[in-house]
Amino acid sequence: MAQRVPREMTYKVQMLNMKLLSNERHGDEAYKSIIKDIFRRKIKIPVYGDANMIFKTQFEDVVNVNGLDCTILHGKISRFTLIDGNDWINLDNMEVENIDLPLNTFPNYKESEYVFVPEAHRLAIVIKDGISVSLVEKFLKGAIKNVINCEEDFEVCIEQSEDVFTRITTAEKILKLQIDITYSNNDIGDDPYEFMDSQLRAGEVGRMKMDVSPNHNKNIKTDVKIIDGALKVAQSNGYVKATIIENGKKIKVETKEHPKIIPIKCMETLLRQNIVQTVINLFRNNHGRSRED
Repeated sequence: MAQRVPREMTYKVQMLNMKLLSNERHGDEAYKSIIKDIFRRKIKIPVYGDANMIFKTQFEDVVNVNGLDCTILHGKISRFTLIDGNDWINLDNMEVENIDLPLNTFPNYKESEYVFVPEAHRLAIVIKDGISVSLVEKFLKGAIKNVINCEEDFEVCIEQSEDVFTRITTAEKILKLQIDITYSNNDIGDDPYEFMDSQLRAGEVGRMKMDVSPNHNKNIKTDVKIIDGALKVAQSNGYVKATIIENGKKIKVETKEHPKIIPIKCMETLLRQNIVQTVINLFRNNHGRSRED
């Protein structure tokens, strides 16, 4: 049989940002341990109706990025239908029957690739039919809860599109902002971002909720450091609900409904390399230095 030749493909990648809140452990090894434990313990989490999700496979590799080694975990993440019930109807005789299903065997299987970059605390997902970043968010939130210690806490946030935040800030009017944020894992950002992120961290603020309304001029200005910084932190570390005027109409916008989509065009064999390179370039311009996250 002829060996299959790798092809150039176009992929759509979405990401989740993880943050461990712990006095006992921190840094890359703590995040690796969490993702490894979820896989090792075969933790499955319901994500939608009878649909469950699980890490099917997991491998540890080292990828060279910008001349420095970056350890990653990668594999397949899977979705399947968990059938639980003894009452089945036989349409031939319209009788209720009990069916003995094969143990630990489930239908409606879907899978896709994931890449976890501990250095940036990001889990990247290749979007495919049946596997979305919102479902993976539910999976991670349920799974992490099962592997951390009782005195630890965590956050999982969907990376959101820059476009939806631009839509808010460039609207004709901003009538209301509800901003929900936490501090970052020392991600990179501009001055307003660094200001708000550092203030949250210095105050040991686990979560800040800002309910912003305009004064008598009926329009919130976002070009001030506190609002600008909060909106930029929210892109990776929270979310925003906004009421804006757009084309003369009042519209409500929720940023979580607009995940960041990163198109990657590369040879099939170079997908992981490209994902890791993208994550590091986006969130770690200080790649390689020791951090206390």
